[in-house]
Amino acid sequence: MNCKNNGFSGSAFFKLFWIAANAHNEYVYGKALENITAHDPNVAAYLDTCQEQWSRHMFDPAVCCDHNTTNFVESFNACTKPYRDMPVFSLLEAIRKWCMERVGARFDMAIDMEDGQLTEYAKKEVDERTGESRFCYATACGGGEFEVRDAHVNFPIRLSTRSCGCGKWQISGIPCKHALRVIYDQRLNPIDFVSPFFKSAAYKLTYADHIHPMSDPTQWPNFSLPTIQPPVIKRQAGRPAKKRKRGPNEPRKGKRNSNVKCGKCREFGHNSRTCKNGGPSTGPSTSAAAGASTSQGGPRGRKRANTTT
Repeated sequence: MNCKNNGFSGSAFFKLFWIAANAHNEYVYGKALENITAHDPNVAAYLDTCQEQWSRHMFDPAVCCDHNTTNFVESFNACTKPYRDMPVFSLLEAIRKWCMERVGARFDMAIDMEDGQLTEYAKKEVDERTGESRFCYATACGGGEFEVRDAHVNFPIRLSTRSCGCGKWQISGIPCKHALRVIYDQRLNPIDFVSPFFKSAAYKLTYADHIHPMSDPTQWPNFSLPTIQPPVIKRQAGRPAKKRKRGPNEPRKGKRNSNVKCGKCREFGHNSRTCKNGGPSTGPSTSAAAGASTSQGGPRGRKRANTTT
């Protein structure tokens, strides 16, 4: 799926798109899709033809992951940025050392973790959602079911199935603020309701092995293999790009205002040259009127008096 290549772009569209993409339940997704249809019906028709699971409410709850971006790949690219100009062998050696240091630190961290302890990410999410749960109110319905009021919206909670009406608990594997309100009211431990994927046992399995150190290449055994020559590369014109391509929902670095406002229709996402709404133009006409009034009304400053000698 590539909306930009199919002609759908602009900050107004991307704002509506990411509301639908981040929706954890079908109701929020449906409302967001209605706004997208009102913005451009062709966009909604294109999104219906996409086979990818691009909205969170369609993710498999068994995976317990609600990430719908590739930011971890971008983070890896940012870490390898200083080594991109090196030869291939030096580049791979730099990446190996970087991975060895990173995995080694987590290997030592996994050894020191206690049984049932949460990972740093899960603990941070629980702490943030705990603060948000203070503004929720829970009502016991019996049979392990509860109704939580958040502002003017009610959400059903079932502790036995670990489900919430907002859908965030099922998709992420970490109790949402509505579930945490019920858990704290029942004097229960929130750690018991977090998915095992975010606990020490799974963390230790993930980092059970680490990258072992290697000797210098001069001490490697000789197998009498032919030397592999580097490929012939034709240098492209221009300076090689080093900055990564930012996502549509990420702010552009170095720009004070990333929202472009049209001077004709006063909408965000495009300028007056690419405007398709056909709104009245106010910029040139205003400047022309100002110029006409200046020319008819006389000079702005005081006219110098003519002196005769």
